[in-house]
This record gives sequence, structure tokens and C-alpha cells, in this order.
Amino acid sequence: MSYAVELINISKSFGNVRAVRNVSLQIRKNEFFSLLGPSGCGKTTTLRIIAGLEEPDSGVVKLDGKDVTYVPTHKRNIGMVFQTLALFPHMDVYDNIAFGLRMRNYPESEIRKRVKEMLEIVRLSGLEHRRIHQLSGGQRQRVALARALIVQPAVLLLDEPLGALDLKIRQHMMVELKRVQREVGTTFIYVTHDQSEAMVMSDRIAIMKDGVIQQIGEPYEIYMKPRNKFVATFIGDAINMIEGDYLEPGIVATSLGQIKTIASDEYFGKRVIVAIRPEKVLIGSEVTGDVDNVFEGTVSMTIFRGAFIEYRVMLGHDIEFIVFKPHVGSSAPLLTPGSSVKIGWNRDSGIILVE
Repeated sequence: MSYAVELINISKSFGNVRAVRNVSLQIRKNEFFSLLGPSGCGKTTTLRIIAGLEEPDSGVVKLDGKDVTYVPTHKRNIGMVFQTLALFPHMDVYDNIAFGLRMRNYPESEIRKRVKEMLEIVRLSGLEHRRIHQLSGGQRQRVALARALIVQPAVLLLDEPLGALDLKIRQHMMVELKRVQREVGTTFIYVTHDQSEAMVMSDRIAIMKDGVIQQIGEPYEIYMKPRNKFVATFIGDAINMIEGDYLEPGIVATSLGQIKTIASDEYFGKRVIVAIRPEKVLIGSEVTGDVDNVFEGTVSMTIFRGAFIEYRVMLGHDIEFIVFKPHVGSSAPLLTPGSSVKIGWNRDSGIILVE
């Protein structure tokens, strides 16, 4: 199988700092693939190596099955969109989008046709004669996207292009980017530190830490089956964790008592973490006799989140559980701080992790 992009044991250091460590990954054609992680994790360096803006110290970069490790950027058939956008302020929307085709000496008739098509795809028809300063932030993003896509690159690289936008525009642009990628069918490789961007847009995500890929998978897989503690805490709004010892099949001994769970034999005899997403935790009247794990606690905080209520519940002296309870259609009164309450979860809701 020929991948759009393949990295084989890529490493890169800057002085004593190892930015990327033996990174290997395969990105499929027409895939929306995100590199996600905190600042300094190596995701932008990885993107720049794919672009040819940095040479790896070791390893191989392939585009469409061909070794391009030392091929210059302008010969790689890639497009790039960065946070700064670098649009030409003295040109209108039409000329900005047409720029790449003109540099390649396309005839004006072909340029007009392709620009018109691209304006429709990014939903800027009718704005072709606007100057850049007359556009909103989201419209400028679309111009930059159209300018990069009009030359029909095999791969489009995007380095945190939504970072400068406010929340509402950013949320709208996430959906727009996903729509455009589906419509044009180009492979997108997207770098971000914002998990919501990666989760909304991506077919698959690679999570990085300290230059190392921690996990690659579809958003649902990474959320529901994180490979380690870092991934579990980095993805999602919150997660509850209790340390314990996996001493017998299906049982983890913790400071709260025994927790029933589902785990493979590889964890037997090890110190593990039982992790439970807040939306998987039952509370109050939801906790019935057939719930596998039930504990008594005290509500320490009640937070209204719009679509759900967030409860903070103290179990014992030092373990605080977060519970997300949808309230739409519920007539039950809110639990107030100081209330005694039962919480619980079923054994298949727990995720077993190691450090």
C-alpha cells in the first residue's frame, strides 16, 4: 500500500534538545490526520520535516511511496497554511487565490475557472474583489485555505491555523475545514495543541509527548481506550483516576476498597490506575442495586455547564470524583454542596492504565 505520507524512524535534535525521537507513522491518502500535543512535544518539527523545511538527523520521509527525505520543499507537491496566513494585503481575494497558478504560468482562462470553483468550495463567492483588511478572521482563513488548495497539492499541511480566532469563529471553522477536506479529497495533516480541534476534524490523531508518539487512533478509540495516563488526561474534559493493585482477576484493590473492572492478564500483579470518564459515573437515584461499583460521598461543588451539571464528590478525605449529569428533561432538584450521595459505575466503564 502506498501512503500519502510515511515517516520511518525520524529523529531530530536542536543542540541538546531531542525534538523528535524515532517517530514512525503512515498517513493514508485523503485522510484528515492530526498531530496533537502540548507545546514543545515535537509536532511542529515533525510537520516541518514533512514539508522539507527541516532535515531529519536520521530516518526516511516518503510522499506517495517516494523517498523525499532530501528533496527541497518546492518539489514535494505540498501546500501549507500557517497561523500567520501570510496573505498579500495589496491584493484582493481573487488575486490572493490566483497567486500560485500565476507563478506556474497558467493561462488566465484556466485561472478564472479554478478560482471560481475554489471560491464556491470555501464559500466566498461574491467576495473576490474584497481586500484582505475588509474580511473577517474566518474569511481570511478561507482565503489562505483556497490559495493553498488551488494548486492541487497531494498533501496540505496546517500548523495551528485557527489559533488566532475567537471561540465561536474557531468552532465554525473546524466544521468548515472538515467539509472542505471531504469535498476536495486532499490529505490534510493538521498540527494543534487543542484537543477539541483534533477530535472534531480528524479521521485519526497522533498524540505526542517529548518528541515521542504516545498513541495513534481514531478520536473515539483514543477517548475510550487511551493507552496510558498521559493520553487519558490530555484527551477529554476530565477523567477520574484511582490507583490500586491488580491482585486477582477482575478486582483492583484501592484505598476506597475493591473495584470491579475488566482487564487483561497482562496487568496481573501490577500497580495500575482505574480511570473513569465523568459521563460514565452514575449519581443519586441512578445508582441501583445492579451497579457494580458503589461508593458513598459528599458533594463538594455543583457547577452548571449548560448541557449538563458537573458535580464534584469527595470520597473519603482525599479522592474527588467528577460526575457529568445531563439535566435536559430531568425534573430532579440539583444536589447541593454538603449533600450525602451515592455514586457508582459498572465494571466495563473503567479503563485500566499504567504510567
